[in-house]
Amino acid sequence: MRIKYLIATVVMVSALTAVDAQAANSISVLQFGAINMSTTSQSGATNNTATVMQFGATNQAAASQMGALVSLNSLVIGQGGTTAAASNAALAAQVGGSNSSLIGQIGSSNVAGLAQLGILNASTILQQAP
Repeated sequence: MRIKYLIATVVMVSALTAVDAQAANSISVLQFGAINMSTTSQSGATNNTATVMQFGATNQAAASQMGALVSLNSLVIGQGGTTAAASNAALAAQVGGSNSSLIGQIGSSNVAGLAQLGILNASTILQQAP
């Protein structure tokens, strides 16, 4: 009888150690300068979160989040121009079960591109001239 419990315990411990732990990924970027460039890439199987804030005359941000069907991807890109002729460019791609994104740009020239592939997708893009 003890051997059965021992075998069951060994099997249970082996099964638990064989399970791959999936951690969440988080990125935060804050840039102040004349020219700001940022590229972020996340490929976590569970949750991916990225926040990019840029304040300068020229701001460029590119972000990709590639997760599994059970992953939650969340992205925020904020770009604020510090001159009257400020230009902002933001590109983002999200693949996962649930994707949400917010892109906010303040500048004389604003460009935003967003692609989402998932079961539940939500996005907001706000652009404002000074």
